[in-house]
Amino acid sequence: MAIQAAAATRAPRGTKILAQAFFEAADGIPAPQRDAVVKAALAAIRDQLKETLAKAKVAKAKTKAAPAKAAPSRRPKAAAPAAKKQPAMVSKTAKRKKGAVASKATNAGAKPASKPVAKPVRKTVKPAPEAASEPAAV
Repeated sequence: MAIQAAAATRAPRGTKILAQAFFEAADGIPAPQRDAVVKAALAAIRDQLKETLAKAKVAKAKTKAAPAKAAPSRRPKAAAPAAKKQPAMVSKTAKRKKGAVASKATNAGAKPASKPVAKPVRKTVKPAPEAASEPAAV
């Protein structure tokens, strides 16, 4: 536990360099104006940090909102009426009959039918002229 507490109090890299640069710039300002200038500079830095954090929150909210909008489209759509869509596990004779509806018990664990896959077209290669003139050896 002591290691975690020490890590939390440690400043990130670059903090010392930034602080030194700030105080060196403050030393270059005449003493009568220094207090007012340092206070104004700190206020400006604080405001700019708030704006940066607000922009980061907005960007983070947009990235979270984009997948949330797409999520409802991934949900399965409501089942279509049985008259329009035939169940996957219906016998051939039931398909032939008009108005036949398969019971839910026969189609309880069936997966939806996938779209038919087009077979690749096979190209035939014509034999070369020399091969056509030679008799085929069997």
